[in-house]
Amino acid sequence: MHIVVCLKQIVYTYARTGKDPEMNFLSPQDTITCLNRHDEAALELALRVKDTIQNTRVTLLTLGPLKAEKELKRCLAMGADRLCRIDLESELDSWAKAGVLASFIREMGADLIFCGKESLDGRNGQVGAFLARELGLPFVSAVSGLSPSGDGLEIRVERSVGRGTREIIACPLPALFTVEWGSAEPRFPSYPDKIRAWSRPIEVLTWLGENPTSRLIQKRVFPARPRPKKLPAPDSRLSASERIHQLLSGSRVEKKGLMLSGNLESQIEGIVSFLKDHDFLGPKTRTKDEQENG
Repeated sequence: MHIVVCLKQIVYTYARTGKDPEMNFLSPQDTITCLNRHDEAALELALRVKDTIQNTRVTLLTLGPLKAEKELKRCLAMGADRLCRIDLESELDSWAKAGVLASFIREMGADLIFCGKESLDGRNGQVGAFLARELGLPFVSAVSGLSPSGDGLEIRVERSVGRGTREIIACPLPALFTVEWGSAEPRFPSYPDKIRAWSRPIEVLTWLGENPTSRLIQKRVFPARPRPKKLPAPDSRLSASERIHQLLSGSRVEKKGLMLSGNLESQIEGIVSFLKDHDFLGPKTRTKDEQENG
């Protein structure tokens, strides 16, 4: 069996400390380059299939320039047999990415394909579905577990359908599955495996076809600027312990309100008086049309 796992290298933004709006309020230390977490969970499920079925090969496939070489080599040390990178510099949308990946996966002759449910940077979750359509394969999304058959012709997958409900699907091979982060904890490679992985080369695959055409046109994309909540300073009239307690509690200010007590009639009178004081029960203003129509 030949398994292909698609890995995406992303630039993850974890903070915004910049001051320049032209730089999207980002500073150099606000981002890190890593692999998509959902793709790492997909790799773990692929390796579990390899541990179950003999003579199984796992190929890692990534698209674009080399950004996270260290993370890719770590995935190779986890137990994958081959690491390939498609040399393509242009920015592509989900549809064009699926077309490029499908072209190389056809040449590899994969029996099972794993992708992440979505990427942490784009979060559109479309590449897996588009790739299955391009290859004409059965597609199951948000897979959380699997159990392959002994002959390798069918695989049972488990997926969440929301509200604690799970369903089990018997899917024939070849097929394509997308995996959600949290369904499988990636294994830790040993130090000797890491040393061997660093000595293995990354195969570079060259795209010889026409330039992929993106169907999505975007002029400018940037995440929204976070709006930090303004916290009032502690009251200087309080004691030191009370000021510390106020700081640890986030300088929360108690909301002002009126607590009604007494019997039911008095509470209803209090509610009605409150509505009248705030003009919720005032006379209705008639519009000009209503006045003309009587």
